Amino acid sequence: MSSHSFMEENAQGHIDEIRSVAGVTACALVSSEGTIMGKYFREGGASSSLFAATCATVLASAEAACGSANIERPSMVIITATDATILIVGVGEAALITAVIDKSANLSTVQRELLDIAVRIGEEA
Repeated sequence: MSSHSFMEENAQGHIDEIRSVAGVTACALVSSEGTIMGKYFREGGASSSLFAATCATVLASAEAACGSANIERPSMVIITATDATILIVGVGEAALITAVIDKSANLSTVQRELLDIAVRIGEEA
């Protein structure tokens, strides 16, 4: 069984764990190609498939930028807006966690928790 299919089989459990992090208002477990393996988005929210594909592209672009500067592969990309933050966390080379974080959340705590979850998911695969 490939790590991708293993992650898909366990995706809902991972999504539940990600959702349990204080401040996460929406999230998805996404393949590096941008395919959603699991998600949580409120009804009437943004297009989750577009969000997933765009976040995969952002992480790939950050990886390319790091490579061109001879910097190691990024573990996280942070997009900060006035009303929320988007965190894109690499899960090995095959997947990523995307999460929308409420502006009132403690961002450093959320980052640490999502990085821990990403490591656990990566170890399972």
